[in-house]
Amino acid sequence: MRENKRFALIASLFALIGLPIIFLTVSLYTGEWRFFIVSIAPSLTAGLTGLILTMQKVSKDKRMA
Repeated sequence: MRENKRFALIASLFALIGLPIIFLTVSLYTGEWRFFIVSIAPSLTAGLTGLILTMQKVSKDKRMA
């Protein structure tokens, strides 16, 4: 089975960077900063977990090749 590591990397970077930017935009527009504050922890959790697992898989595949 072929793994799509590029998609996993893009998805984890979007969770890490893209979602906080979206919530920052919403917070700036509405003036309600709880949107941004509440989104930081889940974004970091999902983004860093995905990024770490993806990078481990990429390095493991490079060592095997």
